[in-house]
Amino acid sequence: MSIQLIDSTIPFRPLVSWDRRAQGALHDVHVLDLSRFIAGPLCAQNLGDLGADVIKVERPGGEDSRDTEPKTNGKALYTMLYNRNKRAITLNPRNPDGRAILRRLAEWADVIVENYRPGTLDQMGLDEPTLRKTNPGVIVVSISGYGQDGPYRDRLLFDCIAQAMSGLMDMNAGPDELPRLTKMFPGDTAAATQATSAALAALFHHQRTGEGQRVDISVLDCLVAALGASLPANLAFGAVPQHEGNRDPFNAPANLFHARDGFVYIHAGTDSFWSRFCLEILEQPELVEDRQFNSTTARTRNTAAIEAIVTGWTINRTGLEVEEVLKRVGIPCSRVARVGDAARNQQLWSRDMIFRSLDTDGDEIFLLGYPARFSGKPVTMRYAPPTIGEHTEQVLSEILGFDEAGIARLRAAGAV
Repeated sequence: MSIQLIDSTIPFRPLVSWDRRAQGALHDVHVLDLSRFIAGPLCAQNLGDLGADVIKVERPGGEDSRDTEPKTNGKALYTMLYNRNKRAITLNPRNPDGRAILRRLAEWADVIVENYRPGTLDQMGLDEPTLRKTNPGVIVVSISGYGQDGPYRDRLLFDCIAQAMSGLMDMNAGPDELPRLTKMFPGDTAAATQATSAALAALFHHQRTGEGQRVDISVLDCLVAALGASLPANLAFGAVPQHEGNRDPFNAPANLFHARDGFVYIHAGTDSFWSRFCLEILEQPELVEDRQFNSTTARTRNTAAIEAIVTGWTINRTGLEVEEVLKRVGIPCSRVARVGDAARNQQLWSRDMIFRSLDTDGDEIFLLGYPARFSGKPVTMRYAPPTIGEHTEQVLSEILGFDEAGIARLRAAGAV
């Protein structure tokens, strides 16, 4: 059953245009993106959104993610989502000329973003001593599964593996005790966010001191850092997940509730919210002082009883009715949106968190916006997600000074 959150006939906002003249806060920062898939590309895209000049390097034929599903107009959606505001070139680092070009681009860069397995950058001729000799101020942001050290450093990791190892899948288990995967790449997105903030901190440090440095980002570390109290609580007093599905283990009522036409999530677990619910919604003031429900501790001990009371009220109302009533009294609540409804949420479109534009081929695309808004230098949308090697000649000529004949020689030699 679909829960309609907005009128699907509402027209989308106008197409966002790509303005290469726009300048953001990082407009004079050069970023060399040597990464693939999600965490690294998203970090580099964040810097590009903030105005940095980002050059994405792919092997001839393109990175592996260009072949992944889902696709739109024959192009991988993941590549679209994580690679806007970049100029793309192809380069063969195994070719001597290609490797020389890579070293020159590393000299140009203020920030290098890479997510190879530890040691790969060294094999490409971009080891730490070489980089410091030719570009002492460069910042290298290395994103890997487990980090650059530790007993697991050489193991492969995908987001799903981080979820399994971190305890997140166990935390997500329901009453059936079955561990559950979170399907939005929380480890990769957390790593991208941490890598972006670390790169900005390193740039600030460089601005003050002139020093470069290496930033070591582990996907597993970033996911664990996002889990809150779970691991420390287990170490401190042996706490384990209660496997109660959507129920908040520390507040009640805070859970998914049946409405007449679907589900709503209500969080009325604090004393003030529960008091409002009893007085203004249920009109049963005696429940506020009832010993079963007169404190957070009491309510969590009697969760089943309090949820039965709430369900008795929600089950006879539509999700929209529940949402509107609770909004009026200031209690957090939302209908549970199907993805199709969430994609058309007016709040998201009004803040450009979802926007539409045209890609390089003129096909319409839908992308996710940058979640921070600035009153000063704004987020910029300068380059559509690039096609494979779209800017190779431009970069070789404008940044490295190659003429047409030189570029032709590089192509003939298989360097680019």
